[in-house]
Amino acid sequence: MERLGVAFALVVALVSTSAQAAAQPSFAGTWKLNLAKSQLTGQTLSVEKTASGLLHFDSQGFAYDFDLSGKEFPTPDGGTTSWREVNPTTWEGTNKINGKVIATIRVTVNGDTVNVVMKATKPEGGAVEQSSSWARVSGGPGFLGKFKSTEVKGAPLTMEIALDGANGITVKYPEFQIACKGSFDGKDHPLIGAGATLKQTLAFEKTGANSIKMTTKLNGKPFYVEVLTLSADGKTLTDDANPVAVKEPTKAVYEKQ
Repeated sequence: MERLGVAFALVVALVSTSAQAAAQPSFAGTWKLNLAKSQLTGQTLSVEKTASGLLHFDSQGFAYDFDLSGKEFPTPDGGTTSWREVNPTTWEGTNKINGKVIATIRVTVNGDTVNVVMKATKPEGGAVEQSSSWARVSGGPGFLGKFKSTEVKGAPLTMEIALDGANGITVKYPEFQIACKGSFDGKDHPLIGAGATLKQTLAFEKTGANSIKMTTKLNGKPFYVEVLTLSADGKTLTDDANPVAVKEPTKAVYEKQ
């Protein structure tokens, strides 16, 4: 009987320990962006006309040239972009990776305000729509000048995180068909977009029991630094992001699904 009692106590202890371990908060899971709790405005972009006649786009160091003929131009991440003028106040663009449409964009200007509607193409079909408003900071007329974002709204985007043992991690952004499989070793791991290796990498580091640092590099140069912080109850994930080129921090709050 004594042995039975000891065995029973051991089983209870093991079950209790297992339950406590299962209850520990984890980064693993599917996370949905809560726009109402996030702070995603304050970013800037500029559109200028170059000496060659092309247009030049730049947002936080992500820059490329383009025209309005519908021709595809390369983007820094390894994708392409093409734009056309619908009318003097409306432009439409298409972004592709590996020949696949990742997003379509419709931009309209009204005085000193630019409104953007972006539809991200889901791999399984359909699209997720987000819109934003931008106020002119300088320049003009029309789309030319520097603008700062004042409002972001639309459908919540998704981040998926999977953990493999103590050091493996995979992060996916399904609406943009982008993923990265890496380790918590501070080394650069390639971003994969629509099945192709991009000119972007991600480095992962554990910065605390409930925090992860992610550093995005573009063509080998630091571009974006993010710190993901997990709440004590494991239900909320906060992404504090800072571009390297300019001081324009954002805070994205995700909720576990």
